[in-house]
Amino acid sequence: SSGINAEYGGGAHSGHTYNTAEVERVEHSWEEAEGYEECEEFLIDPDTQTFDENSLNELGNSAEQDHFRKHPKPKPIEEICGKYQCPMYQKVESSGCGFEERIILRANWTTTKVDLESPNGYREAYFRLHGYRSGAKNDRGESMDMAVPVIKKWWLDEDFNVLGATMSFYIPAAFQSDPPASTDDLVRVEEWDEAVTYTRAFGGNREDPEHLKQFDLLKTALAKENLTPYPYMRMTAGFTRPGYGRQRREVILVDNDSM
Repeated sequence: SSGINAEYGGGAHSGHTYNTAEVERVEHSWEEAEGYEECEEFLIDPDTQTFDENSLNELGNSAEQDHFRKHPKPKPIEEICGKYQCPMYQKVESSGCGFEERIILRANWTTTKVDLESPNGYREAYFRLHGYRSGAKNDRGESMDMAVPVIKKWWLDEDFNVLGATMSFYIPAAFQSDPPASTDDLVRVEEWDEAVTYTRAFGGNREDPEHLKQFDLLKTALAKENLTPYPYMRMTAGFTRPGYGRQRREVILVDNDSM
């Protein structure tokens, strides 16, 4: 890492407005969309060539050297955080490829456990957090603006089996210094310390088995730079609501020294 470029993840929310149609027409490069330069070896992966004739025609010969990029481009994070509140972070400029390094600044979040035994465990967790955000389940009855991302964490044992999972919402800036208390015993307010994170982004609203390969690519990219993530926790970040234009999802590993 060769330096820090300060970003204000939540800084553009006090009056920025966007013409959605114009925003959607902007054509970003893959590097702009993802936030980093991809590693060349990740683009040439014959094991994942599942292009149909239509996508080959549309993308041309370069489609044969694509990997995950047959899916939609992710929406750039700066565009999303210009419209919704995001956590404050600093982007760390890196000479590496295949990931973005960030310093996520200390902040308050609401968190609830996900019941992995329940077929609707994630949905139930989401609505518990929504209850806090809506004011129905916080001690001041305060309604809060939508903030992104929605963070999911999975805790792993030494054999990398999932032990448990949580879901978290970022608390908007107006409430950061003094967040209301939760009145739901299953939802707690947590202060997360500053942490160094490593991220890969992709488009679409998906959590199918193929997207899990992104964690392997991320670990490979970090190993090339001699960076060591904490091995027993995986995170995903969802930045845009399903069905609302281009999507952005991220897989995230936390630096070992931040745990």
